[in-house]
Amino acid sequence: MNKIKTGIASYGLSGRVFHAPFIETNDAFELCAICERSKNEASKKYPHVKIVRSFDELLADAALELIIVNTPDVTHYDYCRAALEAGKHVIVEKPFVFTVAEGEKLIRLAAEKGRMLTVFQNRRWDGDFMTIRNIVSKNRLGKIVEYRAAFQRFRPQIADTWKERTDKFVGIVYNLGPHLVDQALCLFGKPTGVFAQIKKQRPGSQIDDFCHIILLYPELQVTLTAGMLMKEPIASFVLHGTNGSFIKQGIDPQEDQLRSGMWVTDADYGFDKPENYGTLTLDKNSETTKETIETLQGNYKYYFDAVADSIRNQTAPPVSPTENLLIIQILEASYQSNAENRVINL
Repeated sequence: MNKIKTGIASYGLSGRVFHAPFIETNDAFELCAICERSKNEASKKYPHVKIVRSFDELLADAALELIIVNTPDVTHYDYCRAALEAGKHVIVEKPFVFTVAEGEKLIRLAAEKGRMLTVFQNRRWDGDFMTIRNIVSKNRLGKIVEYRAAFQRFRPQIADTWKERTDKFVGIVYNLGPHLVDQALCLFGKPTGVFAQIKKQRPGSQIDDFCHIILLYPELQVTLTAGMLMKEPIASFVLHGTNGSFIKQGIDPQEDQLRSGMWVTDADYGFDKPENYGTLTLDKNSETTKETIETLQGNYKYYFDAVADSIRNQTAPPVSPTENLLIIQILEASYQSNAENRVINL
């Protein structure tokens, strides 16, 4: 198979941690170009890769088949549209877009151009979430009646970054919300309604830095929380069912491992710490049993493998942009719910 010549639109955290290492180490791809507007940081790790200074320059490279749009959220719609119009396949970071209308336009354009468009919902391949999907699929908890998930950070200082400045839809809802909502939808499908509380908790914050989103189902409670002032963490995942409960602490290790310089090919990559393994507590004939559940190995490589298959063999992309329209609809409804203090029906 001819390698898929790939360009990355930015070499910030996303490009450095979540994209370049996987493209570089995957035999299906060739990392050819990275956009850095003024620096040459990428050359230190990837000296063979061409550095370009603008997104237009990236698009003008006729050899590139795939563009990874991992630039600030406000650019996603325009950059995806430009890349598709240039005849490129596209991976776009979450959030896909800001509105359902924008997403529908991009999906139509990708179909017209015959190009793959997929959203980087990498946390479907977190080890903890893969473990939960496995437990649910095997019906170990019986009928699920409650699901809680939380992204917990403690960052009281406001950083000098676009992610902390007032702009259209910039904030925790569109930053971490897509992960939380996507995982819930993978497990339970479309909810009937949304109720949300969205707040600025840190003094001087320009953005929403806390959200509490409840997805409504006929016989299921789903609660999704993300915050920047959560020093003492609660459980990251809680599931209650008719057979018992599953509780999981900690967070998938891949981001921290990649930030520290670990290669995705290292033997320890993607493995959870034993102290963070989840506990499955079941009721069997009125007797309680507890079982430690070893976390499955997470690996974002699976996403890129599926991208390569989609481009070369015209299979479905690993994350459908159409699926992500529902995520955007739920995030839009969350803001409406917060503003009107009511449930928004979907």
